[in-house]
Amino acid sequence: MKKSFIYLTAAVAVFAMASCGSNASDAGNADSTATAKTEAVTYTVSTESVVGWRGSKVVGIGEHKGTIAISEGSVSVENGKLTAGSFTIDMKNIVCTDSIPDEYKQKLIGHFQADDFFNVAKFATAKFEITGVEEKAEGTNTHVISGNLTLRDSVKNISIPAAVSIDGTTFTAKGTVTINRLDWGVNYDKANMSLSEKAKAALKNGVVSENIEITLDIKATAAEAPDAAEGEANSGM
Repeated sequence: MKKSFIYLTAAVAVFAMASCGSNASDAGNADSTATAKTEAVTYTVSTESVVGWRGSKVVGIGEHKGTIAISEGSVSVENGKLTAGSFTIDMKNIVCTDSIPDEYKQKLIGHFQADDFFNVAKFATAKFEITGVEEKAEGTNTHVISGNLTLRDSVKNISIPAAVSIDGTTFTAKGTVTINRLDWGVNYDKANMSLSEKAKAALKNGVVSENIEITLDIKATAAEAPDAAEGEANSGM
């Protein structure tokens, strides 16, 4: 038993070193959410909007990917510019798009929904609330959207480079960012665990990458197009 524990501890150390050097975007403390002015045009987020996700292993070969549905949300546009908004993510609607048998997909989704990861029985939704928008052209991206991301019971601020388009009554935004799941307490290490349980949890955390790549694909529409002044401002974006 003692020898097994030594081997397990050594394995944990190896995997912990392998998981160092994260390239995830830095998550900061929650910030004040942006507030839309009364003259802002409201675009209602379509249920066609989704959050894409991709996770991988630190050791070995393999990754999983899929989508999570967005149940509701809205964005505000003033003078042709995105200024505020938020949307709700339906954590009970996690989809795996891997080319694997359905039986294994369901087991994988069940694992994601359990307490080890997102505990959807207690935290059925996640949320993203815009705190700031910067027009910053870089490649295909036109903006950097900052916002508070709520996962489980933790709120952190992240910045997402995104391609934003506002064309009449149609709004689209698509951007990708990598986050560290441990920043939101998404890990195997829980309170009141024994020493051996903690060692096993550390081993699991070392095998599964701390990083999760998320892609926001937002589609929204307005009841009517912005006025002429807003259209002119938008054409100069």
